Amino acid sequence: MLFFSTILDAPVRDSVEEVGGKVIDVLIRINHDREFPPVVGFVIKHFKSKKARFIPASAVENWGIGEIELSKKLNDVLSHMPVSEDIVSLKNTVLDKQIVDLTGMRVVRVNDLEFGSVQKVMCLIAIDVSTRGLLRRMGLRGQTINNFFHPHLLEWKNVRLVDNKLHLSIGAEELVKLHPADIANIVEKMNVSQGSVFLQSLDKSVAARVIEELQPDIKKILVRSLGTERAAALMEKMSVDELVDLIQLLPGRDSHELMSKLPLDSKTQKVKKILEYDEDTAGGLMTTEYVAVRQDMTIEQAIEEIKKVSHQHHSIQFVYVTDESAKFLGVISLRNLILANRAQKVKDAMRKPNRRLPTGKADQSLGSLAAMMTKYNLLSLAVLDKDKKLIGVVTVDDIMRRLVPKA
Repeated sequence: MLFFSTILDAPVRDSVEEVGGKVIDVLIRINHDREFPPVVGFVIKHFKSKKARFIPASAVENWGIGEIELSKKLNDVLSHMPVSEDIVSLKNTVLDKQIVDLTGMRVVRVNDLEFGSVQKVMCLIAIDVSTRGLLRRMGLRGQTINNFFHPHLLEWKNVRLVDNKLHLSIGAEELVKLHPADIANIVEKMNVSQGSVFLQSLDKSVAARVIEELQPDIKKILVRSLGTERAAALMEKMSVDELVDLIQLLPGRDSHELMSKLPLDSKTQKVKKILEYDEDTAGGLMTTEYVAVRQDMTIEQAIEEIKKVSHQHHSIQFVYVTDESAKFLGVISLRNLILANRAQKVKDAMRKPNRRLPTGKADQSLGSLAAMMTKYNLLSLAVLDKDKKLIGVVTVDDIMRRLVPKA
């Protein structure tokens, strides 16, 4: 097998047995119609001129381990460095860079590169992310090394170049099949530049959900690195409560700048309203993205109303019931709503608790909320204003995220 590590620094011997330079890089041509990119040629350090020169792959007689043999005299094949968008320097662009290995759900480093003949053309066929590849780079080879360290090769045909920096083990379109929390774990292992490019390669809705799952300190750094315009475009896709959490994470100047870039719609107005509350109170923790129906609606009308707004919610467990003036009356589970008679009124299908349903106030503290939800075993808690009108909902997830931010 022929590896980059066995070509790098290899002497170049021409047809008259003279060594005129050594290999310092290999260039490939990215052709999306081919699974394996062909080698265009290699860059050598020319001993006479002390400059980097290019030799096309067609001039190579033998790709040997530790030596490159040419079919002609060196001076007859030396050429100017090719410049094209589809030509990639393996040393500068691929080697030692990180990739996402989804088979192991981890970020790994390109330690070496494997070449092979495909239809009589020398091509890049795989990347080596194993310890064996790293040791080979250090000049350590032999059966002992092979016995202790197993190879881990990823075929190049499963690799994508994004922005000439990031290398994904599968296309970004496949990543959306993962849970956003799993994608966030991958992003958290990248450096800031890679994470930023990675997020931009995803669909905006997916990227927004990934940002929601990031650790707070990493989230803050990545959002700032994206820049105001790009960050705002992703933030438009975030839920109100997650958007509030993000704004609260950022320094005052950054948060004001981002808010100014968001569209002046109902979501932005809701965010601004929540930001008026202390972040460790019910008002600061609540989301305004809940589903509410009026008590005088029929079950059929309520279900149709839910259908209209369901696309705005990740999930719906409870539907909140109000009167005509938006005063809170209670909740009905989605399950009970679906099972109820379609002609029945919502107020008649609601569960009638023996005692008043616990609710929260906008200025209620985090500790008080946690105690109340634990005492009554609640998954969510309606937050009411002084007139008993429903203004938001605090979920157990909101409480836990504040109490255990790095969980």
